[in-house]
Amino acid sequence: MKRIRHTMQWLFTAPLEPVTPRRIIGWWELRRIPFNAILGIIGFASLLLFTTCIESAGVLQPGEDAVEPLAIVVVPLLANAAYTGGWLLDAPLRLIRPTVSPRFTPRLFRLGLLFSVFVVTFPYLLWGGYRLLQLLHVLR
Repeated sequence: MKRIRHTMQWLFTAPLEPVTPRRIIGWWELRRIPFNAILGIIGFASLLLFTTCIESAGVLQPGEDAVEPLAIVVVPLLANAAYTGGWLLDAPLRLIRPTVSPRFTPRLFRLGLLFSVFVVTFPYLLWGGYRLLQLLHVLR
C-alpha cells in the first residue's frame, strides 16, 4: 500500500525546474507505462463488468458479440495517441509562455487520465445503469 501511495505521489509531482520542453517530454514519457497500467487494469475490469451487464440484460441476439474485437485493439492505440498529445501541447506551450506554472503539467496529466478512465468505463457505466434499472423493474 505504501508503494502505491508513493507511486501516485510521483505521478502527480511537477517537473523539475527549469522546466524545459525536453524535461516536459521526459516527464510525460516516464509516466506512459504507469498510465497504460492504470488504464489497462481499469479497462479490463470495466470490460468484464460491461460484458456481464450486457449479457445479463438479454438484449443481445444469438451469435451477436457484446464487444467489437477491433475496439480492444483500437482503444489503447487511441489512448496512447491522446497521451502523446499531452506533451505535444505542454512542451510547445513552455516555449510560447515560459511563465506557465510547473503544476500545469501534472494537472494536464490528471485531466487526461480522468478523461481516459471515463472513456474506457463509459460502456460499463451505460450498460451497468441499464441493467440496474432492469433489476429495479424500471426497464424491461
